[in-house]
Amino acid sequence: MNGIPVQELVSLGLSKYQACAYLALLGHEESTAVEIAERSGVPRQRVYDVLASLKERALVATKNGRPMRYTAQAPVSALAGLLQERRRKQRAENERLTLLVEKVVADLQPDGSANGPGRGRAPVGGF
Repeated sequence: MNGIPVQELVSLGLSKYQACAYLALLGHEESTAVEIAERSGVPRQRVYDVLASLKERALVATKNGRPMRYTAQAPVSALAGLLQERRRKQRAENERLTLLVEKVVADLQPDGSANGPGRGRAPVGGF
């Protein structure tokens, strides 16, 4: 696997195995789990879990049969979905951190208030 696309996909939130499996599917109409394991370097005993997680994240589609076959979703839609997922997680993390900062500020005030005597609301986003 070319290291640059793998690292970029990892930066977008995939594990290394997920990135390698997704890249191994690109350019192939349909592949079995064994074929994907061979092309990607993902161990056979892990490839089924990796493919299931990629399906949950809408990066691959499956075709039932014996054996089951997998296809990669087009990068334009798959990566847009990863970006949306990443943005949602960042918003949730930012909200969690804002609440944490407000709590810590309140806990550190001698009188127990976040503002101290006679002050307005403490600006949290300006740190």
